[in-house]
Amino acid sequence: MLKHNIDTEYDSWLLEQAQLLRDRNFQHLDIDNLVEEIEALVRGEKSSVEQFAYLIMLHLLLIEYWYEESEWNRNHWEAEITGFRLQLNNKLTTNLRKHLAQRLDFLYSKAYQAAVKKTKSSINGDRFPQKRKYSLEDIINDS
Repeated sequence: MLKHNIDTEYDSWLLEQAQLLRDRNFQHLDIDNLVEEIEALVRGEKSSVEQFAYLIMLHLLLIEYWYEESEWNRNHWEAEITGFRLQLNNKLTTNLRKHLAQRLDFLYSKAYQAAVKKTKSSINGDRFPQKRKYSLEDIINDS
């Protein structure tokens, strides 16, 4: 018998579900909502690591190819990359690493588009390589 409602007492509901699992009291689990929450958690984690990888690649592109602004912004962009890498590595698991490896080309294309758009008024977008030049290791590790 559930004591807490997911819609009105989310934190209490989560704690209740965790306790039911610990107690192996499976017949009282809120299975439908529990499955939905687990799937949402997975989607959120995937989205989060994708966002960090995208931001790292965008900033790497800006540092390497936007010479006109790099002199003034390089330290800021490098600090941003350091923060993004820290957050990415804190979230990265074996499965999320595999997921990210499969999505790198797509994420690079988005970073490329953003770099072209950001620099459109000052440089020709052809300066940026259209094909991904960063490996997963380049994105994860501080080089």
